Parts: sequence; C-alpha cells; structure tokens
Amino acid sequence: MPAKVRGASGGVNWRRLAIRLHLWGGLLTGPFLLVLGLSGGALVFRTEIESLKSTTPVVASARQPAASLDAVVGIARTRHPTAEPYALRIPSAPGRPYRVELRASRQHLEIAVDPSTLQIVGGRAAERSVMVAVRSLHAGLHAGRLGAVVVGLLGLWLVVESLTGLWLCWPSVRRRPRVAGGAPIERVGSRGLHRLMGGASLALGVVIALTGVVLALGSVLAPAGASPSPARTVSGLSRLDVIAARAAASRPGAKITALIARDGDAVRVETTAGAVIVDRETGHVARAPSSETRLDVWDWIARLHYGDFAGWVSRVAYALVGLGLCLLSITGYLITAQRTSGPS
Repeated sequence: MPAKVRGASGGVNWRRLAIRLHLWGGLLTGPFLLVLGLSGGALVFRTEIESLKSTTPVVASARQPAASLDAVVGIARTRHPTAEPYALRIPSAPGRPYRVELRASRQHLEIAVDPSTLQIVGGRAAERSVMVAVRSLHAGLHAGRLGAVVVGLLGLWLVVESLTGLWLCWPSVRRRPRVAGGAPIERVGSRGLHRLMGGASLALGVVIALTGVVLALGSVLAPAGASPSPARTVSGLSRLDVIAARAAASRPGAKITALIARDGDAVRVETTAGAVIVDRETGHVARAPSSETRLDVWDWIARLHYGDFAGWVSRVAYALVGLGLCLLSITGYLITAQRTSGPS
C-alpha cells in the first residue's frame, strides 16, 4: 500500500515533511548558499577579473623572435634566486609576456618575462591575489578541510532544496490559471520570483551542486603532500629548448602552451593538440599516461562546475545561476517574513 500523502493515521505526510525540509533547510543554509553563489559567479570570470587587476604591460617586442626558453626561466630566477621554477606558460595571444611560476617555501610566485628582450615586466605572489581568496572562500569557507566538508554538505543540501522545491511548486503550477495559449500566471512578488528563479536554474543548479560535491570530496580526501615537492623539481625545468623541440616534432602543427615539471626527469608539455611527457635526460616522448588521463577527467569536472566548456554562453549561464542562487536565498527569507507577519 502506498504511503499516504495527506497524513492519515499511521501514514507519513510526505508533502508536509518536504515543506519543513525546504523551509528550515533554506533558513539554515541560506547565508552560506548566498556566499557560494556570489563567489561562484565571480570565479566564472576569474580570468577577466585578474586581467583587470594585473598591471603587467603588453610586451613591446611582440614581433621579434622569441629567445631561448631556458633563458626566459633563467631571467625569472634572477629576481628570486632561492625559488625553484616548476612551470613555464606561453600565452596564446601575441604581445603578452611568458609567465614563469616558481615555488619559494610555501609561497607561489609568478614572474612575467618579455621573451624577446629577456626583461622582467611584472611579478606577483599568487597567494596575494583577490581571486585566490575568493576561490578559498568558495572551496572551503577559509576553513581548510573542515570547510570543504561543509561546502560538500551544502552542495548535497542544495540538491535536496532543488528537488523539494520542484515537487512543492508543481501542483500550484498545474492549478494556476492560464492565459489563452500561454503559460500559467504567477503573482508578482517574492514568491513568484522565488519560483521563477528556482525553475529557471534547476537543471544547471543541480549540475553545479553535484560537481561541487565531487570537488569538495576530492579536496578532503587528497593527501596533505599531494603537491610536488620543490626539491624534486629543482632540475625539472632545464633543457627546455630541447624538450620543446622534441614535443613539437611529436605534435606537428600544434602550439606549445605550457611546460610543467613532473616527478624525476619528466616534463609535461601541454600543446593545442594534447599533452605529452618528455624525459629531460633521454628526450623520450610519450603520451600522457592513464594517471594524466584521470587528471584530465578531474579537470573536466572542474570545468563543468565553473562553466568552462562552451565559451561565453556557458559562463554567462553559470554566472546567472550564481546570481539566481543569491536571489533564491533572499526571496526565501522574504517569503518566511511575510508568513510570520501575516497574510501577503
């Protein structure tokens, strides 16, 4: 016998339970979801925001041939002799500097170098970036692994809020009067805006919530020493010119976008045609192994969470969902206030 919906004796009033879960869960998690929505919307455009804040000038020698990659890294190390380089990123747009990433103790440094004149044109510590602080807020509420656990639970609860909201809203949508050949008429106000934003952002909101749970779980379960040790990458960014030539020969026509030191003598070379692993000593070139494939899958989960998969269309849509989450939190509180103060 199916469970009773209207709460007869011995039955479970599932609808009343859903109302209470949606109400009290929203009241308790609303402030956190508001923060996650705002920070997530900002992170969608993190690259553009960082570029607005960046004071790195366009290099003046864009049309001159690029100098040696090893020389570029060597120049970057002159500013921080004790730091160890672990990545060299080559811009896709002309006239932009090469960026050398270094690690000094617990600090990550980024040095911009004009590849033609070998002049340092900018530099910053990644930890001092506003967007790094926003990412830390979004990923763990500035509370480390405990914060990541909280964010994961908030993601799961957002799915519950979405599904209960859909169930509670559906009967009233079906009963609502319609205009001829049109959609149901919704009364203007907090309740109407709440339903509108909830329905419009439901699908993408669930995707964002579930991928956020996966990312939070991965952050919690990742070993504390997951990042490569500086001592193991001291010589990883040497012989870059030879490595780049080997990688280019294995990927004809592809453009190299980054060279990243791996464990031992391996260097990961990222190109527009895919990544390869080059042995620094032997010059042997191989495709990224299965572990790298898993990293690519993880990267796609992150892209799906931040909307980095369909250009500006997906990014704008995700930013709107983030704003919608904020509106859902605010209108939810307004609806509750109207109920407690009297009929609206």
